[in-house]
Amino acid sequence: AGALTDPLVKTYGTEVVQCIEIDERAVELLHSKHPNLVVQHADVLQVNYASMAQEQGTPLVVVGNLPYYITSQILFALADASHFGAVNCATVTMQWEVAQRMVAPTKCKDYGILSVVFQLYADVRRHFKIPPTVFYPQPKVDSALVGLHFWGPAELRKRLMGVDPSDLRRVVTAAFQQRRKTVRNGLKQLVLKDICDGDKERAKALLQSAPLPLPTRGVKGFTKALPADWASKRPEELSPGQFVELTRLLFGPADGVVDETKPLGKKVWRKLKHGD
Repeated sequence: AGALTDPLVKTYGTEVVQCIEIDERAVELLHSKHPNLVVQHADVLQVNYASMAQEQGTPLVVVGNLPYYITSQILFALADASHFGAVNCATVTMQWEVAQRMVAPTKCKDYGILSVVFQLYADVRRHFKIPPTVFYPQPKVDSALVGLHFWGPAELRKRLMGVDPSDLRRVVTAAFQQRRKTVRNGLKQLVLKDICDGDKERAKALLQSAPLPLPTRGVKGFTKALPADWASKRPEELSPGQFVELTRLLFGPADGVVDETKPLGKKVWRKLKHGD
């Protein structure tokens, strides 16, 4: 315990640095080395980042070696925290394959849910590869150092074009659960049951809808109109901005007007069993 904490405390002091540690022995060791350090004995997936940021009086800067088996869920927790402006940026190590998925372009096998979410939510930089030999015990895979700078709530709302993040999650998840199917077939059950209340004709018409025109104001640079044949595409062919447009087509708002007062959601991307 302390491989990261010790140099951070030395550089920034215990007034700035806080730790989250689930292992009781590591908590005791950190307290013995740094008596004034605030150490939360907690599961990182159960932490309320918004409360931490409020107590600190500033958005959080996150540094850590992410456990490989919960990397995605920690990242999703940070994305949820960015809805409140609770996280400014993060510098973290993770499995190389996960980093690949976060920065993957469209039309490749690594492009998926992580790609869509984090290319919408943050400026993601995969800095460099880290070999297993620098860790003890050694993992069986390469790692990567990744930097994320999260957009604040106001910027994120603009990037989402007024779309509710929970609706975006439903669309993206349904599409990539059957990634070899066309978007139409992947979304068929979602549209039929959740949007059209079992009305097959209405669902069929919606899945054949022409793309909505982009709003004339407030469009971000990465936003792209859906192609006319969007329904026959596979999910890896749609960019993050086009997934926003697809969600807007299915769930609204049709005019793309951003409601600055509407909450973005406390827990959207994390699994429901994780955190409060």
